[in-house]
Amino acid sequence: MLGWEVMAGGRQVELNARLIAGLDRSRSAAIDGLRHSIDFDSLSNAFGASFRLIFLEVRREVRYERLLSRFSGYDAFQAADSAPVEAHIDSLKALASTTISNEASMEDFYQRLDVWAAACGIGDRE
Repeated sequence: MLGWEVMAGGRQVELNARLIAGLDRSRSAAIDGLRHSIDFDSLSNAFGASFRLIFLEVRREVRYERLLSRFSGYDAFQAADSAPVEAHIDSLKALASTTISNEASMEDFYQRLDVWAAACGIGDRE
């Protein structure tokens, strides 16, 4: 995992630049895993008003239940969830165009995304 020192040292900016360079700008894309305002800044600078951040909220216990297969137990999950790279995620909420609770079913989550996309005028263009 990347620590805050790596992010602050410019390597996160470099990783973001590589990600952005690999995107097909003629199509929409969803990017998962923003962890810091550095990620937000890189993407919003590259894509301007067409970039929108969705902040997903879910309680720690629900995340753990969904990720059981990735961890040997709750202590391992809690250690990963408490890593320095995870410390700034909540600061992204203020930068998001919307916040969606992701505690219900996947169908409910997709429905909420569809409603948000329609409200933003985002949809299938093919």
